[in-house]
Amino acid sequence: MTNKGFTLIEMLVAITVSALLLGTTYGVVRSVSLSRDRLAAEGEGFHLARVIAERLARELRGAYYSSHWPETRFMGGADDSGATFLQLATTAATPTASGGGLVRVRYRLVQENGASGMLMRDEHPLYDESPAEPPRRRLAANIQSLELRFGEATDRQPAWDSLEQGGLPDLVEVNLTIETDGGPLPFMTVIELAPLHKRL
Repeated sequence: MTNKGFTLIEMLVAITVSALLLGTTYGVVRSVSLSRDRLAAEGEGFHLARVIAERLARELRGAYYSSHWPETRFMGGADDSGATFLQLATTAATPTASGGGLVRVRYRLVQENGASGMLMRDEHPLYDESPAEPPRRRLAANIQSLELRFGEATDRQPAWDSLEQGGLPDLVEVNLTIETDGGPLPFMTVIELAPLHKRL
């Protein structure tokens, strides 16, 4: 009668092989999990950027400017503090404008201490003579940067003022960077203003 069993060397080899297999499996599972989380974060970032771009596009395509009506002044670029801003009169009013028609819309990227900022927005009916300043509402958070460029297809500049330029730009280029868990996510789009409104 012989005793059958595992020797110490066989046990060590089996444990080593099992440990290698478990380590490899864990690495694959962790890599897949991290990739899934990164893609989910990027998906949320792209969704946010798309929502902002669609809203800007709707309002910019409805932009209106009259040299005889100062309230319709179109301005954009960086203010004295370096914050990106955009101001325009547009026919694309939202329900918060209380009445519709032409509204003045203002956007401003608010950043503190170099951290990701918040994109703020307010709107005010141009026919409303109330002196009250419209409340500024948060449109989006986790905005690392926002850069606007104005002009034509081949000639774009970082600032625009309809009083100096004599009208509206042909297009607005929007460069947006969203801060996600996977790192900064750049997004760029070009919005063409409606020809009808440029001639008014």
